[in-house]
Amino acid sequence: MCDQCLHLIAKADNDEFLDSLDLNHAERALLEKLYKDGEESIADLLELQGKALDESIQELSDELVVHADELWKVIMQVQSGDFFQEKFEEAVYNAFMPLFQLAGESEAAGINTDAKWEQENKAAAKFAKRLKKLVPAMNGTTADHMIRSFKRAIETGKTPAERAVLVKEVSKQAASGEEGPFSMTRAVTVSRTLSTAAANGGKLEGWKQSGLVKKKRWRSANNKRTRKDHREANGQTVDIDKPFKVGGEKLMYPGDPAGSAKQIVKCRCTMQAVF
Repeated sequence: MCDQCLHLIAKADNDEFLDSLDLNHAERALLEKLYKDGEESIADLLELQGKALDESIQELSDELVVHADELWKVIMQVQSGDFFQEKFEEAVYNAFMPLFQLAGESEAAGINTDAKWEQENKAAAKFAKRLKKLVPAMNGTTADHMIRSFKRAIETGKTPAERAVLVKEVSKQAASGEEGPFSMTRAVTVSRTLSTAAANGGKLEGWKQSGLVKKKRWRSANNKRTRKDHREANGQTVDIDKPFKVGGEKLMYPGDPAGSAKQIVKCRCTMQAVF
């Protein structure tokens, strides 16, 4: 699918979600900018990571490059290095914590004009830690994708030399960012997942700080792309401090980083306050 098509789909998802927050014009404009900034920062880092991995793969001898174990070691070395680990954590924090704060402050003040949003609250600190924990999971997805592609190349080649060429070609294509774990498509997926978590997490904390919201209701996106577990959760109402039960998992809100990838990746669900 073309990048422009993916952008339009992502924007439609964002618009649907942002509408549910009932922000004023200034808040809405800022939130849209934060979405875009997050997407671009993730895309830039994925591009750097792809190039770093490719450089390491290209330097391997033909004898080593056809062994999956050696390829896995290279992937782990690139991903576990301080540079990418710290940069990803920094990008995630800088891009998505403002979403948490803005959504929370907007909800708290919108429900109770006497409520004062506490910037330095325990919930925000806890959420920041949860976001950072998603970085290893994100790297794990990249590693799994690459090793599967490398194994297919090894199995396809008829001679050791041909297998080495195919493996290095796979690496080069992935680094180009046209498709695979370092592509713009992946950046959109990661950004959308993190932004949903941040906005819904902030929303919930805003309700708590308002002092007026007692329960919350799950709202799933009403279209064919909504996963079955989330359609079934639509309308589920629980106490504000209790988790929703979605697909056998407990989620405090749609996109909760505590959930598995199966339940949070590209989630477009939101919540309603129940007074």
